[in-house]
Amino acid sequence: MKKKIIGIAMIVVGITIIGTAFFMRYSAERKQKSMIDAFEKTLENVDKGADSNNKNENSPSQKPPEDVKGAIGIMRIPKIDLKVAIGEGVDNETLKFTVGHFEGTAMPGEKGNFCVAGHRSYTYSEYFNRLDEVKNGDEIIVQTKKGEFKYKVYDTKVVEPSEVSVLDPTKDSTLTLVTCTPVRVATHRLIVKARLVT
Repeated sequence: MKKKIIGIAMIVVGITIIGTAFFMRYSAERKQKSMIDAFEKTLENVDKGADSNNKNENSPSQKPPEDVKGAIGIMRIPKIDLKVAIGEGVDNETLKFTVGHFEGTAMPGEKGNFCVAGHRSYTYSEYFNRLDEVKNGDEIIVQTKKGEFKYKVYDTKVVEPSEVSVLDPTKDSTLTLVTCTPVRVATHRLIVKARLVT
């Protein structure tokens, strides 16, 4: 009887763990979709405002809405079929449902080092799960309210977590992607460096 109770308890615990993992992933995907939808809607409003101003030069300029549910842009990496909203900050809460911009680093398209971090988790937020497939010459596209910026990868490497020099400012417009590696073990950091081309 005691063994039967222990067996049932273990099954319940297993189901709970699996259920929690699925719920966390589902919640992250919903939040991510909401961020992308909101940002794309903002871009549509910006375009409409620009068209309206072009038709009527005397009309007041329309300022794009600031509230985009935390998104500062959308990143696409065609090589790995990735489309993800970029949140502001790299705290745990942000990285649960998106990739995050390191505050204090350059913004997309600006001179300097635009740095972005993302998880490779199987529980939630696995947006950079295939980042190791990205090679030199691959494109990374970032869409913001200021326009679309294309970067071309020129270097990939694995470093120790303490090697924060990868976030240092640069003279040119560059992009640095940071994620843990190997997957699940996360003893090191995978770094992908790219340069602005347009």
